[in-house]
Amino acid sequence: MIAYFVMELGLEDNMPIYSGGLGTLAGDTLFSYADMDIPAVCVTLLYKRGYNLQKITPHGMQLDFDALWDYKRYLRKLDLEVEIYFGDKKQKVACWEYWVRSKSDVRVLFLDADIEGNDPEIRRLNSKLYFDDGLYRLRQEILLGIGGYRVLKALGYAIHIYHMNESHSAFLVVELLRELGSLEEVRKRCVFTTHTPVPAGHDRFPVEMVKEELKVYDHIDWDKETEEGNINLSLLASKYSGKVNAVSHRHKFVTAGIFPELAEGIEYVTNGVYHKRWVHEEIQDLFNEYMPGWDENPILLQRAYEIPSELLLRKHNRIKSELVNLVNKQTDASFSDDVLTIGVARRVTPYKRNDLILRDVDRLVHIAESFGEIQIVFAGKAHPRDGLGKEMIKNIFEKIKLIRGKTKAVKVAFLENYGIDMARLLIAGCDVWLNNPKRPYEACGTSGMKAGMNGVLNFSTWDGWWLEGGIEGVNGWGIGPKPSWQDMTESKDEEDLEDLYGKLAYVIIPTFYRHRDEWVRLMKNSIATIGPYFNTHRMVSEYISKVYKIGLR
Repeated sequence: MIAYFVMELGLEDNMPIYSGGLGTLAGDTLFSYADMDIPAVCVTLLYKRGYNLQKITPHGMQLDFDALWDYKRYLRKLDLEVEIYFGDKKQKVACWEYWVRSKSDVRVLFLDADIEGNDPEIRRLNSKLYFDDGLYRLRQEILLGIGGYRVLKALGYAIHIYHMNESHSAFLVVELLRELGSLEEVRKRCVFTTHTPVPAGHDRFPVEMVKEELKVYDHIDWDKETEEGNINLSLLASKYSGKVNAVSHRHKFVTAGIFPELAEGIEYVTNGVYHKRWVHEEIQDLFNEYMPGWDENPILLQRAYEIPSELLLRKHNRIKSELVNLVNKQTDASFSDDVLTIGVARRVTPYKRNDLILRDVDRLVHIAESFGEIQIVFAGKAHPRDGLGKEMIKNIFEKIKLIRGKTKAVKVAFLENYGIDMARLLIAGCDVWLNNPKRPYEACGTSGMKAGMNGVLNFSTWDGWWLEGGIEGVNGWGIGPKPSWQDMTESKDEEDLEDLYGKLAYVIIPTFYRHRDEWVRLMKNSIATIGPYFNTHRMVSEYISKVYKIGLR
């Protein structure tokens, strides 16, 4: 039995307890566990005010509201309580459940310390996801790790593998060490997946704060776990794990650079997406007819060439029309069905350079007027405390107004409150999926995999998964120079922008408007080269063979 610990989880659009790709990946993983009959249970926290409801003013200012949801409609409360300590305070933890059902049923346990009788500060831990980085976050991670471990014990689970997906649940090793008695025994039960490509992204807490909150757990010498006065949860999780893995081949080398002590033993398992969730219903109909069995065995997607070109194009245009209607309903952008449509939808933060394509408005206008019209649809949330991310959204709105004053050949829209349902339409309804993060900071990325499975062409920085899956001019196009696996130099904005505009003008726009047969061939290439490999069925299989094997002998 595998216990899969996650801080955020994207299961349904109406369960706003995820912030982006990390959460939807966790949801995709559970769907594949269930389909593949993998014995697993998931542990996470219940956030009663969700992550963030995004509203944007006409001037591009992001306003943040609670994402309240009717959790009692989706979850069932268990008749169970355990106790854990925060400092000297003994507190109760309750639990709610949700089931992912398929060949086997995967249970999801939502921990809840918002219980009458608990300290008000502890009850707040079940308020919001990623609300604060200090004591609030530390206590949430104690609740997840220690509380999750105790709930599993109370429910009678015999866990063979504890999978810490990111380091948020690292404190579960405190309980394991007490029960098993030695580092070596704990390492036989734990694995750790890191998704973070920058040193600053790894959770650190002052050692004195950790000692104060975990004072009753006196069997660990926290001073020996300290790095420059802090407890680094990624290092803690790594030390007590028999296997550590990165989330792409490229990310393996990035992680080795951040943690040289892990360089020799680190594995990699490239992320995937749950194909049955992300392939649009219209495209699924085609797959069912021409590639029966693709849903059970996504390797069959390599037979995409058997789909008649006119049918694939017709289905895609039907989805695109649905997207255009959504854009025109929510904005005054006046999109058209027959114009090349580029999608840029992901979490808004500086390294992702969401607004890069708008950097030189005059150049973009010239390209559209000279080579062919384009329309760009943006979506994505900035973290409530990410001032630079919010400035990027504001900049996009300023550029939208600037472009409108110059031309009708470029149309730009921003859709607010990006979520799972909107993503499913965007990744299938665009013609080109643009992803241009600053290299080497994309650990993997999964939105382009989803787009590729729908026949949408990727246009992406050579980083993360695209360095493995991208084939220039075959299933999409790269942006900037293609680095070696171990080349950790940062991409240069000017160099990438020149390549982006050049390929848009001389390759992408002409192919779309003047060589439609070639475009549809590229769409089939995209499905056939991306779908068979970049899915969570393959990913889970690799976890079993490369990572979980330490405890599944």
